Amino acid sequence: MAKIVISIQNPSSFSEKSLTTTQMGRVIRAQRKGAAGSVFKAHTHHRKGPARFRSLDFGEQNGYLRGVVTDIVRDPGRGAPLARVTFRHPLRYKLQKELFVVAEGMYSGQYVYCGKKGLAFKINT
Repeated sequence: MAKIVISIQNPSSFSEKSLTTTQMGRVIRAQRKGAAGSVFKAHTHHRKGPARFRSLDFGEQNGYLRGVVTDIVRDPGRGAPLARVTFRHPLRYKLQKELFVVAEGMYSGQYVYCGKKGLAFKINT
């Protein structure tokens, strides 16, 4: 049986890992993110919904539609609050509810005018 002699020049840098002859490669962070474990998933359960403008219809292209800010809500995962705006449906007897990003000075119960000929306030779209 052969005897192995190890000479250590700097004893502070000596560790058990330096004695191993073969080392496996490491699994890097991008590889761990690809497996999509619970640590790397976005927590989207309590989100309120996507914030977007109304779909452009005939009433918005040629005139305006009036909506009422019914509620201002906090959305987790987003820095700005959201406003629930309720519009009357242009064709049917029902309401359309949209989520807008709140502009500065918006309050619940406020009228918001969307469209080409909407009144020009600083928060209207």
